[in-house]
Amino acid sequence: MEQDGARRMRKQLLVGVMLIVAGTVVLLDRVNLLDLDLDLASIWHYWPWLLVVLGINNMLPPTSPRYFLNGLWKVFFAGWWYVSYEHVWGLDFSQTWPALLVAWGTGMVLQPTLTNYFVQGE
Repeated sequence: MEQDGARRMRKQLLVGVMLIVAGTVVLLDRVNLLDLDLDLASIWHYWPWLLVVLGINNMLPPTSPRYFLNGLWKVFFAGWWYVSYEHVWGLDFSQTWPALLVAWGTGMVLQPTLTNYFVQGE
């Protein structure tokens, strides 16, 4: 239970810092101290980075196999979304959706291994 409490505090700290940074950037833009072109369309391209940050937060110790795989899935999904949405390497959703099946299967294969690893590590 102590592990969940530490993880919850870390998540609260991370979300709080992200809100402070986002609010500061928007405030500085609104008072013309920063010259940013903040519109929803340009911000939309960067939302997968939020998933990457949250995924890495799940993977940092103290963690459990469930949280680690959840974090790994978030990081993978963010990368997949970015590649598909931005047409990186000429790929789009219709070509890359099988990667989601591969990631799902990888998670299922990794779960028993990670469960043994985390039990031995404690």
